[in-house]
Amino acid sequence: MRRIGGVVPTVTGFLACPCHLIITLPLLISGLSGTAVGSFLSRNTGLVYTGAGIYFVVALALGAWFLFGPKREKREGDAACPTCAPVASETRIQERSPMPDDQPATRR
Repeated sequence: MRRIGGVVPTVTGFLACPCHLIITLPLLISGLSGTAVGSFLSRNTGLVYTGAGIYFVVALALGAWFLFGPKREKREGDAACPTCAPVASETRIQERSPMPDDQPATRR
């Protein structure tokens, strides 16, 4: 999951790079023509470039952190209670029942 979480923002960050918007923004606007989103994108291209630039930087930083950041150590604790400390297990011996297994039980 950590690898997928690093690849997705990295790839989408490269696609949202402001230098690629020269090609992708007109394609996106023409694909969304006749809709409110297409109208918004065509009237606010400066805002789109600013948003894409911010997303580009944040997505690449997040992708690099997920891909190349420190790995989490595996815990021995229970997944349901990650803050609980593992208890040293004691070896317990099960005692035999007073009734032997080879004799059938009596009916009452």
